[in-house]
Amino acid sequence: MAALVQPTVAHAQASVLLKSQQANAVVESVDREARELLLREGNGHLLTIEYGSAVKDVPHLHEGDTLKIQFVETLGAQLAPPGSPLPESTLTTARGFVHGHPRGIIAAFNRERATIKTIDLASSTISFTTEGDESLHIAALRTKAMQDFLKTLKVGDVVDITRAESITYIVTNKTVPQPAPAAPQLAAPAGDIMAPAAPAPAAQ
Repeated sequence: MAALVQPTVAHAQASVLLKSQQANAVVESVDREARELLLREGNGHLLTIEYGSAVKDVPHLHEGDTLKIQFVETLGAQLAPPGSPLPESTLTTARGFVHGHPRGIIAAFNRERATIKTIDLASSTISFTTEGDESLHIAALRTKAMQDFLKTLKVGDVVDITRAESITYIVTNKTVPQPAPAAPQLAAPAGDIMAPAAPAPAAQ
């Protein structure tokens, strides 16, 4: 008897890239109490990066360090399945090495649930309220992916919105020696049995 396969339910969704930017910068100052970095980009512009107490698993920076930075920002939206739990915002940090240079990653995922109040397809505009906030928000959707997503919605739909922002930086003026790869271990071919050596004959 053939097993019954339950069909999966497809939920409308869209994701767009809002920003992707690379820059070289020098650390001007580090305020460890306020948890702020002041950077000077190659064009002379100053940039302040604020990081909260949750950001721990990243390399320590000092004045004069030179960095290669990449900023990425995305926006995603999907129809919330009925009865699904509220989305939670999260913060992820990591550190590692790129050719021996210390590397840090900070990624923030800001999530909220919205209820659609009005839809204007002609202007690609919607209004919505968010969970716990009854004030009306209005957004004009500019990208084709979001405009196509808008056409799948109706007033009263509940949508989960995720705005993701990540910063990746490589400390180019520091190099940490990396451990040498372990030597390969010799092993008997799979399936072979190693027989014990025969004892040497006793001396006559």
